[in-house]
Amino acid sequence: MKKFLLTLLVAAMAVTGAVAQNNLSDALNQADAEIAKAAEQFPKGTWIDTNWDAAWEFGVNNTIKLKDANTGAVIYNFTKDKRSNFKINMTNAGLEISFRCEDTKRTYKFTKPVTLDTSITMDIDYDLEPKHYKVTMNFKK
Repeated sequence: MKKFLLTLLVAAMAVTGAVAQNNLSDALNQADAEIAKAAEQFPKGTWIDTNWDAAWEFGVNNTIKLKDANTGAVIYNFTKDKRSNFKINMTNAGLEISFRCEDTKRTYKFTKPVTLDTSITMDIDYDLEPKHYKVTMNFKK
């Protein structure tokens, strides 16, 4: 997460420096490159959904595992072949990672706001009832 915030700071400084030199086009291109670089680096770590005693683990190369928060047992491994429509985007809400999993019949979205807060928001849309689940998860220390 520190890398993400640092990358955004570098992008902002690049824009400021280039604008000062009247080179807005280069500044915007550099900022876009920095944001794209940040998007490839969704924060790594584990966040806890206390409603379900679930631990969502994000690892290198965009690996995602759902584990039992108490035992550490893997409940589901969202491997690349199990996910579709995988996207990482920078939005006004923050850095978002989203994907669809046909095995679970759900679409997932995780949002890390551009703040110093370490929590992330998870949105799940179900094919069945209930239709939507949303929770803010705290970072596991």
